[in-house]
Amino acid sequence: MNPLNILFHNPVSDVVRAVVMPFKFVFVVGLCGFINYMTFNGIWWVKWVAFGMGIAVLASWARLIKSLLVLAVIGAIGYFVYKRYGAEAKAKYDAWRNEGAPKQPANAVQFALTSNAPGTSPA
Repeated sequence: MNPLNILFHNPVSDVVRAVVMPFKFVFVVGLCGFINYMTFNGIWWVKWVAFGMGIAVLASWARLIKSLLVLAVIGAIGYFVYKRYGAEAKAKYDAWRNEGAPKQPANAVQFALTSNAPGTSPA
């Protein structure tokens, strides 16, 4: 089992679940409420169905919030990386890419790994 699965689920399915789950709640609780009404023997057991489905709705919303927070953190990291290395690194990479013979993807990765941050000297 991958421990990163705790953080990285499919955010689209989390959004779909968070939107669909309240409708499932209304359908299931409504159906069980109707069954409880038609077979009423003095006990309203449908409240327990509503309680359990309410927990499921809250869990789906919590998963959505977690996914949105993870995406926000990744976006913030990308923003700060762009602010740190952005335009100057892009210009340096474009100049390297356009010089001489066409470059292979492995060469681009090697260039990115050996390239220094703007304003720093080589080690």
